[in-house]
Amino acid sequence: MNWFKPVFLSASLVLSSAGFASSADLDIPPEYIPPEPPVVHASGGWYLRGDVGYSHMDLASVTILEDAHTSATYTPTHTKFTYHELGSSWMLGGGIGYQINDYFRVDATANYHTSASLSGNSASTLDPFPCDYISDDNGDGDTCVTSDRGGFRAATLMANGYLDLGSYMGFTPYVGAGVGGAYVHWEDMKNNTHCTEVGDCLDNGGLSYDNDFDGIHGGEAGWRFAYALHAGTSYSLTSNLKLDAGYSFTHISDGDMFGFAKGSGDMGVQGHHGDIKIHTWRAGLRYQFD
Repeated sequence: MNWFKPVFLSASLVLSSAGFASSADLDIPPEYIPPEPPVVHASGGWYLRGDVGYSHMDLASVTILEDAHTSATYTPTHTKFTYHELGSSWMLGGGIGYQINDYFRVDATANYHTSASLSGNSASTLDPFPCDYISDDNGDGDTCVTSDRGGFRAATLMANGYLDLGSYMGFTPYVGAGVGGAYVHWEDMKNNTHCTEVGDCLDNGGLSYDNDFDGIHGGEAGWRFAYALHAGTSYSLTSNLKLDAGYSFTHISDGDMFGFAKGSGDMGVQGHHGDIKIHTWRAGLRYQFD
């Protein structure tokens, strides 16, 4: 029976090895299968926007038609203000738009620019105009200068398109452009006529022509063609709400500005304005519906 002992030991080793292998198999963790990546859909949908801003105005020129009532032989001519300047104003705006995809959106906006002051000189000391027709104190030779004050406000309606340039840590820079119209309203132009020699010019009643607001010209209003360029960035406050800050350049075409002085006897439009450029720094919110 000596052969039985080696056989028994061999069988025991085989069974032990099989048991150890089974235990080892049970300790091996299951193979890790990563989940399928989520399907990312392009963002889209309607949104509302509201903006506030501060605007600086540039006015290309102010051209006036000289009065034609001074004499029967006087030929009216067009001259430009020797100096003019538009002030600054606040802007309030709003609109509705649609996010087409991650990179392109469109909207329609309405913006209102509050009154900006206008100051200028239709005739300066460098180029005074003959005004002996308003004086009877010493005959010919009197000359005058005129300072002018007024105001300007406008409302714009624009259709805009924007290219979103990708999102980076919640920030999305963009560029855009728009086209539409601007309703321009000029306030009354008030003239203050000064004699170049103080006290020299006297009107027919013996009053000095250095009184404020010697003439008032009724302001004109109407629609003008306009376009705009935009640049800025938005930041996602929530999945639906974005903070939007940027710069907009608006160009408004030229048109009528003011009429002849009230009581002058001349009818029609006397003043015309050149192109108006509006530089606006703005900030606002965009709310996108799901």
